[in-house]
Amino acid sequence: MKNKRGYTLIELLAVITIIGILSVVAVVAYSRYADSARKQSYDTLAKSAYHAAQNYVMGEGTDNPVTLETLVEEQFLENYNDPSGSKCTNSAVTINDDDTYKVKLCCSNYKYEYTFPGGESEKTTCD
Repeated sequence: MKNKRGYTLIELLAVITIIGILSVVAVVAYSRYADSARKQSYDTLAKSAYHAAQNYVMGEGTDNPVTLETLVEEQFLENYNDPSGSKCTNSAVTINDDDTYKVKLCCSNYKYEYTFPGGESEKTTCD
């Protein structure tokens, strides 16, 4: 009787295939999780800009559009960094006639406009 040791090539290929499938599923799940976390951080930035603009308007008594740079300079907003590490440029908060605020975020990979209260968002172009 022959002493059989080790695994056959078919068994090894089956294990490698299963590991490959599991790793693909894990990478896709992680990618979705990272995108969701990034979107939530932009939502949080927009809400912070909205609240800072409300405080700015109450303090300054103006209803002119205000940039995020102004909110930071006037210390109504701590920072407005893009989650990717850069600054959001051409971002502003506009006060509408119906007392709603439109927050426009122009960041590296994210260009959306939010309306508060309500929080709807829509894609926008940033000039």
